[in-house]
Amino acid sequence: MKLLLLLLFLGSLLPAAPAFHGYLELRDTNNEPFYAHLKGDEYLNWFESSAGEILLFNKERQRYEYAVVKDDKLVPSGIAKKAHTKTRALQPISRQTLQRLWRQARSHERQRRQESP
Repeated sequence: MKLLLLLLFLGSLLPAAPAFHGYLELRDTNNEPFYAHLKGDEYLNWFESSAGEILLFNKERQRYEYAVVKDDKLVPSGIAKKAHTKTRALQPISRQTLQRLWRQARSHERQRRQESP
């Protein structure tokens, strides 16, 4: 009984953690590999390439694209990621911007949960 209570107490103290810390091998539109980290959480997530580029998967076009901020949301830019080129998004996204967007997404989700019965 004591062990069970101890495990429940310790489990409540553990924060959420990312599922995977290493690089993932992804494929561009030409089926060439590139490596990226999966970042974020359930509220906002993205891929960060080994070169520090912020990428999103565009479900409509079935490809990885550079991300841009539009209407305070992180969205695919329409510019496909190519493994061996120097094409970049027009304006890089700063860490501060990503943190602000993440906080907004998290706050919006909390409000949505409080409003729903």
